[in-house]
Amino acid sequence: MPHGHIRGLSQFYADGLERMEIVIDKHNALPFPYQDNLRIPITLQVGPQQYEAGLRTTPNMPVVWISPDLRDNHGRKVSLARVLTDNGFTKNQRIYLEVNVPVVNVLPF
Repeated sequence: MPHGHIRGLSQFYADGLERMEIVIDKHNALPFPYQDNLRIPITLQVGPQQYEAGLRTTPNMPVVWISPDLRDNHGRKVSLARVLTDNGFTKNQRIYLEVNVPVVNVLPF
């Protein structure tokens, strides 16, 4: 099962929460449907909930990342940072990513 980690972006929302993204080393990203310079839609599952998310990378980046902006099952914007912290995950935490395309399940390491 691929693993990644939660990275803080040193940018903060109005409520003081730091923006976060999930990064995966490209060597571990083979099960992911990523393409250079494109945002590939995926379904991200964190806890019992699923969200619309985006998987991105560029040719010069050594990682693939899950973008910090999500949409819930009602189409409302929600931050990845809020979803992660509400489910007990923290900045710099290593995680497992269970990939069943298009669903990616975030699990504690």
